[in-house]
Amino acid sequence: MSKQEDLEERIREQRTVEANRKGLVGHGGKIGVVLKILGQPIVGQSEGGIYVDTNKLEDWDRDDSEPRNALEMMRKIPVMDTGGHDRPSTDEWSEMDDPTPYGTRTVGWHFDGLGRGMHLEIMYDDATTEFTVTYKGYQVYREVKGELSAYIPHPEWEGWIDQLFKKARELQRVMKEEEFKEQIKAADRSKENWLREIASRWGIIK
Repeated sequence: MSKQEDLEERIREQRTVEANRKGLVGHGGKIGVVLKILGQPIVGQSEGGIYVDTNKLEDWDRDDSEPRNALEMMRKIPVMDTGGHDRPSTDEWSEMDDPTPYGTRTVGWHFDGLGRGMHLEIMYDDATTEFTVTYKGYQVYREVKGELSAYIPHPEWEGWIDQLFKKARELQRVMKEEEFKEQIKAADRSKENWLREIASRWGIIK
């Protein structure tokens, strides 16, 4: 290992210790919690079912004259005039229409702090398991599969993360309370339904 590589490795180790000490690393770290509670899911669209991925922006470049399926292709085929026999109607071609199924799934998470007065962006990519934090247009944090590959400490963006983390934890607590209340309501409804069912079979229960 060269001196440069050795120096970088020592810096990486120091930064990793620091990031762990500040609670930034991993899905359960401050960055992960902020992203999951305050962020928005990035939804990917799949054409042809959930197993075939397509970019949902591809259609922007599609030529409108290009047929999308068998039905549109048949409509574009010229038909010779045979004396009263018109082009088959849509209903007649309906059996050939094979609409492409679409599915959606979450492919990552995104948080944009501009609405909160913070020039801060957090991203997570499910495919690469990569967290990135961008501060004023510069990447200041990058974590891939739990390993730190970039970290530039700065009191402003880390202070923002701390503020957001506190807010996220409070929302998380409220969400859990609401979920618990809903579970109690669901249990009460289930009990009422059971009592009604018993009453309908065996008579009124007093």
